[in-house]
Amino acid sequence: MMIFFDIDGTLFDHDRAETLGALDFYHKYTKELAYTVDEFADIWSNLSKKYFEKYLKKELTFQEQRRKRMEELFAKNFTDEIADEKFSEYLYFYTQRWAIYADVINCLAFLKESGYSLGIITNGDNQQQTEKLKTLGIKEYFDHHIFASSEMGFSKPHAKIFEAACKRAGCQKENCYYIGDNLEIDAIGSMKAGLKGIWLNRKHKKTSPDVITIHTLDQIKEILA
Repeated sequence: MMIFFDIDGTLFDHDRAETLGALDFYHKYTKELAYTVDEFADIWSNLSKKYFEKYLKKELTFQEQRRKRMEELFAKNFTDEIADEKFSEYLYFYTQRWAIYADVINCLAFLKESGYSLGIITNGDNQQQTEKLKTLGIKEYFDHHIFASSEMGFSKPHAKIFEAACKRAGCQKENCYYIGDNLEIDAIGSMKAGLKGIWLNRKHKKTSPDVITIHTLDQIKEILA
């Protein structure tokens, strides 16, 4: 049986890393950014969502959405080189804050020891997402079954990314679980594609009666039992 995972918000604490990394970046450029700390946090979050959605819709390349974020943040028409340089500085701060959730290692180790095959289905750039897994020390758990939207041609919640990942991994979709932190994109999206979707509701939001819900990866044992 195959168990696929999302990365950001599921295995990797992206929100914390992004928030702290962005604040480190803000403090470096306080004099150039005419925002208070609170204003900056809101603007950064909005720009991140706005341009990443454009990337997922194929309106921008991965690199272009990064450049647009920098241009709008600084309200300047940067050359590509300057925009790339600015974003690289943010990435340095962001990567310094990378960390997995406390329940990840025990969960992955248990599943591997129990004979399950593990994989990844993620929205985003394959190189960056794979680098996260390497840096966080968990890539070895996933048997080379790492599928990112940048190379699959489709983004979650589109059924085709789930179907293609199952096919490439050599498993029947009805025998696959998918675990992710986003109710609509991960749990419901994978269920509509024919997998067994599990919503990792870490923030204890209102639950959905039609979706298998857990609040920590430690509860996977109960679901599989």
